[in-house]
Amino acid sequence: MVLSAFLGLLLLGQASSTASPEQFFIGRTEGQGTAHVILSGRHAVRHRGHGRIARDGALLLEQVVEEEGKPARRRSWRLVRAGPNRFTGTISDARGPVTGVVRGNVLHIRYRSVEGPTVEQWITVQPGGRTASNRMTFRRFGIQVATMEETIRRVE
Repeated sequence: MVLSAFLGLLLLGQASSTASPEQFFIGRTEGQGTAHVILSGRHAVRHRGHGRIARDGALLLEQVVEEEGKPARRRSWRLVRAGPNRFTGTISDARGPVTGVVRGNVLHIRYRSVEGPTVEQWITVQPGGRTASNRMTFRRFGIQVATMEETIRRVE
């Protein structure tokens, strides 16, 4: 199950008076959290990422995701502005487009995982712009089957 996302999706809008969501993911980031999966229990999730802005203005984010009990995997994001508070893009383990809306310091994104669940994610950049909270929900047939909560921090 895609249990770590993140990130890259803070592409649009203003996060706070000190940092925008787009700025948050430029450079190195690290995340650490816990996934809660129905019938499977809890397990740790960690990631390391590096983001940059491409010449065309897209946010490019490369990640290594480690879930307890699974081999590490790579994820790639490409996010582009689709309006003042909207974006669209791709992620290597999503089926179809990723879409999102920014309201203040919160980015709300949606996509379908290649493994099937519909994923919703709320990334909230905290005051000061050095950390963000990430909450994800995973649904199959409208039923919530998993959640993930993590803290993401800027490394540089």
